[in-house]
Amino acid sequence: MPARCRLRPFSSLAAAASARAPTHYLDCRHLLRSCKDLHSLLQIHARLVALGAASDDSIGPLLLNSYSTFHQSDSALSVFKSSPNSTVILWNSMIRCYTRTGEHNKAIQFYNGMVGRGIEPDKYTFTFLLKACTGALDSDTGILVHREIVRRGLQKDAFIGTGLVNMYSKLGMIDTAREVFESMQVLDVVSWNAMIAGLSQTGDPHEALAFFRKMQLVGEVPNSVTVLNLFPAICELSALLLCRAVHGFVIRKHLLPSVFNGLIDTYCKCGRTDIARKVFDGMSSSKDDVSWGTMVSGYVHNGCFLEALEFFDELTRENLKLNQVSVVSALSAAAEIGDLGRGIEIHNFAIKKESYLDIAVNTMLVTMYARCGDLEMAKSLFDGIQGKDIVAWSAMIAAFVQTGHPKEAVNLFREMLLAGIIPNSVTLVSLLPACAYLLNLKLGRSIHCYALKSKININVRVATALVAMYAQCGSFSSAHILFDALDHKDVVTWNALINGYAQMGEAGKALRMFYQLRSSGQQPDPGTMVGVLPACALLSCQDEGACIHGLVIRNGFDSDLHVKNAIIDMYAKFGDIYSAKILFFETKLYNDVISWNTMITGYIHNGLASEALSTFHLMRAENLKPNFVTLVSVIPAASYLASLREGMALHSYVIRMGFESHVLVANSLIDMYLKCGRLDYARDFFNQMDDRDTVTWNVMLAGYAIHGLGENAISLFSLMKDNCIKADSVSFLSVLSACRHGGLIAEGRKIFESMKSEYQVEPNMEHHACMVDLLGRAGQLDEAWGLIQRMPMTPDAGIWGALLGACRMHSNVWMGEIAVDHLVRLEPENAAHYVVLANIYAQAGRWADARKVRVAMNHTGLNKTPGCSWVEVNNTIHAFRVGDQSHPQYKSMCDLWNGLLEKMEKMGYVPDTSSVLHNVEEEEKLSFLHGHSERLAISFALLNTEPGMTIQIIKNLRVCGDCHTVTKLVTKITNHKIIVRDSSRFHHFEDGICSCKDYW
Repeated sequence: MPARCRLRPFSSLAAAASARAPTHYLDCRHLLRSCKDLHSLLQIHARLVALGAASDDSIGPLLLNSYSTFHQSDSALSVFKSSPNSTVILWNSMIRCYTRTGEHNKAIQFYNGMVGRGIEPDKYTFTFLLKACTGALDSDTGILVHREIVRRGLQKDAFIGTGLVNMYSKLGMIDTAREVFESMQVLDVVSWNAMIAGLSQTGDPHEALAFFRKMQLVGEVPNSVTVLNLFPAICELSALLLCRAVHGFVIRKHLLPSVFNGLIDTYCKCGRTDIARKVFDGMSSSKDDVSWGTMVSGYVHNGCFLEALEFFDELTRENLKLNQVSVVSALSAAAEIGDLGRGIEIHNFAIKKESYLDIAVNTMLVTMYARCGDLEMAKSLFDGIQGKDIVAWSAMIAAFVQTGHPKEAVNLFREMLLAGIIPNSVTLVSLLPACAYLLNLKLGRSIHCYALKSKININVRVATALVAMYAQCGSFSSAHILFDALDHKDVVTWNALINGYAQMGEAGKALRMFYQLRSSGQQPDPGTMVGVLPACALLSCQDEGACIHGLVIRNGFDSDLHVKNAIIDMYAKFGDIYSAKILFFETKLYNDVISWNTMITGYIHNGLASEALSTFHLMRAENLKPNFVTLVSVIPAASYLASLREGMALHSYVIRMGFESHVLVANSLIDMYLKCGRLDYARDFFNQMDDRDTVTWNVMLAGYAIHGLGENAISLFSLMKDNCIKADSVSFLSVLSACRHGGLIAEGRKIFESMKSEYQVEPNMEHHACMVDLLGRAGQLDEAWGLIQRMPMTPDAGIWGALLGACRMHSNVWMGEIAVDHLVRLEPENAAHYVVLANIYAQAGRWADARKVRVAMNHTGLNKTPGCSWVEVNNTIHAFRVGDQSHPQYKSMCDLWNGLLEKMEKMGYVPDTSSVLHNVEEEEKLSFLHGHSERLAISFALLNTEPGMTIQIIKNLRVCGDCHTVTKLVTKITNHKIIVRDSSRFHHFEDGICSCKDYW
């Protein structure tokens, strides 16, 4: 309680009041009715006590009502107990007091005590009691009260009838509300308002509008409350024309200025912030704090987060009166764009204006800090909230989910239950995405059952969250059962299925659901576009994507930040990075971290790692603070370039910003070190992690696989089991891949067979492809062929590609021809399959067949992907293409290489030209081999590095056999260690030996 309201000793107040007491206490009644603050009330009460008037029958109820106005139910109860006469008016005042203070169950208990004492209730008692039943969401008591009203013959009273309509409406019993309404003999504007409000709030907007028309037909004139009650129905229908019509009605009828606040809100919820702003500007002197708060909230609702923050800045600059809605909405805007700096500014403002640091603002601060990446501050604020309500708990659960900590969200939910806090529908909406994140269908079903048993209101929002959870866990049958059972599906429910299909890779079904949505009469909203645009990207449907982009513009959704980012992401995934970049810069999204993240991810998707790193550095130069998503997006750029220098710089930044403990960031760092060839750094970091999830283990397993360390992978897999980490399909794929690269046939067979029998993981297409490759590499082609024949699914290109690779390795022509026959049908535009077959023919000396394959490629317009290699020297990455002679140091590189060749030949090196496609002169074949991109990169690095330094090369294709042999010899001659990361794995060359043991 503020200092000015602290209680002084009651006797001193009484003495002070007595000194200036009037001769009569009639003026005290007037003072009580006009009392504006608690301090004044306490002084008046003291004066009444001094006059001996506090126990007067006419003063007691006034005192009670005054205390209830300031939510002082304990003081009111003291007045009640000190009153000598127990009148019905006094009891009514106390019931009303508890209803006002939100202590609805106490109001009901007080009524029971009143009846028990023989005090006869009157119509006012029941009017207050119905409000208490409504506030307590107690339909059982409400029905009993209704029966008592009927028994006493009070149901015909207009006040009581309206109270019943209001109660049943708010308890969701709209049919009963309508029965009461139709049975009322006298209907006034208040009764009609209650019925319209009920229909609007319970999701029956068409009926609400019908009652609005019917009301006018019977001659009842709508008032300001009628229009305010009608606005939710207009919002639900997004009925802009109707909103304009009501706007005209408001002007013609000269309704109260407060209605214009409702108009602003309705226009915003119909997506027309421009009209809302005109209404706001036209209000001139009638603007109040609600008007400003509604406008800020409206901008946020429409995804206009920057406009919302600018509007809030105008408020603070003008020192205008603010309310809770303004502060909460501004914090929400900062959270949506991930702008921690702005969020902190608003937080500091709220601290200065102490009145705004209530539980609602604190709860939004939790959300803001979490969404901006400072989960530690969010949790600290949450822990500091006194008397946490269900809203605060739900916000913290949502914060954990949104920042990628689903396990913590589930644990907090359990903690909440232990604290005796009963979850509501908002809690479930916050928690269910954690199940989807964990792909834990069992947990999701348990929460669904809990909701049903606990009689939590399964409203449209909860049903939508359940649909989304089932869809994202892959249980589309359960999702559709729920979806089809909903009587009132809104666009958000449709969005849940569309997004679910898109996220699970079922892009075609997502698009079909989108078209069904449009044919159902529902209008898509920005959330629909956020789901359907990625579906277009997944299908590479550029024409479809352009059409939906046009639909976005026509509907005005392009002002929504999430939609803008989805469009940028779509064009990037189409490979149209130019359009993505133009949209990014033209829309001036410089203050939106999410947009920068999208652009960085787009560059990575298109193999433009250097541009991704440049964008990250530019983002920091713009004084935007990257969040954990930024780091998870940009760290792969260092991985792609195998730039340990950039990777370590990013790691340092991660440590400075306090993100090292974030499991997603940590997983990215491990992956980066592995792909930069520093397996030791990766394992050290892995061992230091306190919080490791399944993905962490999988990343480490995959690292051992690409480095060809099968035994290490198997050892880690066993350790994973000892640590009670449940292996998933990715875990098995990684360890099988490690066995494949390490030639561990028996171990691979054993692990593959244990998947279903021991771990209940069904082997999928990728696992079978891995086994085919494992067996094929080891020369077990017949066993690989048998495995393909026994597969429970139709082999895809990955299976036949693995078999073809084995045929190339072991020069099996006839099986290679079978594999290519299938591959040509499955992937007719993939030139690599033709190239491998041509190489098989070339190795077998069947040059005519090799030439036919080459001619077939030319006829179909297919071209082999040219080899390209990258090497980092003196902090600069240099790229070399096969046969490239444009480098300024090319002559020196050739001289160096020719010198090396002479030494190699003395060591017994004989070039392997068997895989060269053309049946040409040997000299030309040698020239072709020596122009391979990795040889150019090695020559350049040898020219420009100190003796003994490690050289690291990246190649976009698999290293050929001759280049592999040559690289081993180079390390023997020069004493350099050379690490080559090709499209398949790492090769660590040192002193004439490769880590793959010539098995790759």
